Amino acid sequence: MENRIQRIFLVPLFTASTLALTALMPSSAAFAADDTPNTVKADVERRTVLDDVIDTENFEVGIQGGILSIEDFESNPWISAHVGYHISEHFYVKARYAQAKAGETSFEKLSNAAPLLTDDERELTYYGLNIGYNLLPGEIFFSKDTVFNSVFSIELGGGSTEFAGDEQFTFNLTANYRVFLTDWIAWDLSMSDYLFNTEVTGASKTTHNLNFATGVSFYF
Repeated sequence: MENRIQRIFLVPLFTASTLALTALMPSSAAFAADDTPNTVKADVERRTVLDDVIDTENFEVGIQGGILSIEDFESNPWISAHVGYHISEHFYVKARYAQAKAGETSFEKLSNAAPLLTDDERELTYYGLNIGYNLLPGEIFFSKDTVFNSVFSIELGGGSTEFAGDEQFTFNLTANYRVFLTDWIAWDLSMSDYLFNTEVTGASKTTHNLNFATGVSFYF
């Protein structure tokens, strides 16, 4: 009896509650539309960028000119040429041939003694082989719309130096910075130290001969 009375009162109450909630709840379509967040489209002007990179060009030839500071013999003009092969994206090898002519020592300038070297002995010739590593690839911005790829690399190598009537093994350390003007030509800047032994001033000693040079390289 008690259960029947509960059903009589609860069923109408449950039905009325359901109808009221249905009327108050928004439709599923409206809910989905309201639930979608507002999106803002960025008004960005796209620009075309020409990305010149070295793709299949593994061989390199180049020429450079600069200054070689021959220890005890002033700073002198320097000219060089090289041939390189890029083994991978990071490593390359480079063969170099270069020439310079030594000036006078302080002793020769201050005294009236005979020159320490003849004109032929003042001719300095270097040839050697370096291995390089591309350390810091990047970009250089010349203006708002002009961008070039670049890379900073280091090189280690050895070779031979003919100077003062003698031929000496030479250790070479180079820091090189290249700017790729196109995908087949680059502008080179380099700073090098050529270390070799001489006995020109008497006792044998290891000399540090600093070189600053710039030039162009061609890739094919």
